[in-house]
Amino acid sequence: MPTYSHSQLSTYETCPYQYKLAYIQKIKIDIEGIEAFMGSRVHDALEKLYRDLKLIKLNTLEELLAFYHQSWEKHWNGTIQIVRKEYSPEDYRRLGEKCITDYYNRYSPFDQGRTLGLEETIYFPLEEEKGYWIRGVIDRLALLNHSILEIHDYKTSSRLPTQRDVQSDRQLAFYQMGVEGKWKDIQEIKLVWHYLVFDAEIQSLRTPDELRQLRQETMDLIRKIESDRDFTPRESPLCDWCDYQSLCPKRRHRIVAESLPPNEYLQEEGVTLINRYVELKEKKGILIGEMDAEIARVEEALFAYAQREELEAIYGSGHVAKIKVEVKEKYPLKGDPQRRALDEFIKNAGKWMEVSDLNPWMLARILERGGWPPSLAQKVREFSTVEKNRTITLSKLKERD
Repeated sequence: MPTYSHSQLSTYETCPYQYKLAYIQKIKIDIEGIEAFMGSRVHDALEKLYRDLKLIKLNTLEELLAFYHQSWEKHWNGTIQIVRKEYSPEDYRRLGEKCITDYYNRYSPFDQGRTLGLEETIYFPLEEEKGYWIRGVIDRLALLNHSILEIHDYKTSSRLPTQRDVQSDRQLAFYQMGVEGKWKDIQEIKLVWHYLVFDAEIQSLRTPDELRQLRQETMDLIRKIESDRDFTPRESPLCDWCDYQSLCPKRRHRIVAESLPPNEYLQEEGVTLINRYVELKEKKGILIGEMDAEIARVEEALFAYAQREELEAIYGSGHVAKIKVEVKEKYPLKGDPQRRALDEFIKNAGKWMEVSDLNPWMLARILERGGWPPSLAQKVREFSTVEKNRTITLSKLKERD
């Protein structure tokens, strides 16, 4: 039966092509980002903390950090990828240590409820008729005051979401659907996010209506996925962290080219073609700029010649240029500080209805026709600015018989 997870659905929303590679073609990539690696090691340490507490063993902070560093050394390998080159593995390692230290100091002695499950797997039907199921793993499930169930999730993200963000979060709401009805006397299910980098806790409650809406939205998304035939790649800032860049048509050439030695990189066909293309485009831009500047200079000379000789048409050997110079009055538009003063002046003169709610074009036309008294027209013109429009229309001369 079709089974989906929050991360699977999120992958499709981020990039359908990545979804296709990961979940349809099931291509495994032996690359892990340093952020995910650090997050896993922090999760391991917090899981140990609460697992040992079930055996009435409280680790000291020093013991927990020692476990964290041992786990780091044990799992570290050459496939760990660091996108942000300005940071070293040790920078991330220290950040993970800080996350554990802040959490330990905040919640010690860890008596906020009883832990019911760690890395608890949930699996429930989203819609039984269609046979769609949702799966997930809860970081920690806790019981508070015998009646409140808490779903805890640990995040090592470098971004702290708003309350509004978490209120629309799908992951923990899925977990709530998966645990509902499993324990008696539960009066409330509380969703709790721990953003460890910020030493912040954010909580949320979901109503039955919100869960029903999420169920419908998820079904709509699944239908969209299952009807997709293209799985088009979608670029975003997250592409730098994608494990499938070497297979993506939008990123593959970059990965291949950058992996070449410097002496081979500049000889690679694609790199060579792009560099030549850019060179030609830049030359074209320079030439166009030079030509536009020369055309502007000739146009100015034509206007000056036409004015001096009082001409409206200038003939060449095969073309004629018609010279047109128009002087137009422009009146302030809405938003211009002068517009309100002009409105009031026209209204006080009793001419408001004649200019169609002060249509600037209509006002200029009325004054041009001389329909208003000269003194009034002169006053109105004080609100205008003069704009000179010059045009050259070039036509080919007809051949003579």
